[in-house]
Amino acid sequence: MTRLILLAGVLAFVGQSPKPEMTRVPQFENDRAVSWKSVIPAHTESTFHRHDRYRTVIGIVGGDLTTIDPQGTKTVTHYDTGKAYWQEPMPAGATHKDVNETGKGIELIVIELK
Repeated sequence: MTRLILLAGVLAFVGQSPKPEMTRVPQFENDRAVSWKSVIPAHTESTFHRHDRYRTVIGIVGGDLTTIDPQGTKTVTHYDTGKAYWQEPMPAGATHKDVNETGKGIELIVIELK
């Protein structure tokens, strides 16, 4: 009986698709800057983090990206496909998580100054 239950669990797992996750695809790094492509599938979120450096963000596949601070305050930033945006470092001690609350994936190129 135990083997039958285990086999049923394995078969159920095999039929499921893995949950999509946000990913960073490295682009380049040198003494002055680091760059990555952020791939942000629909209905995904990052962990809390911060940005300590100046950066440019370029919409490759644009969309609305929500940032949420630890107190739950939401800010929605719209990224147009093909447009570049300048972003300042976050205030000392501030953190946020990125959330794609939309039904479409977003892709951004980030170039962060060192």
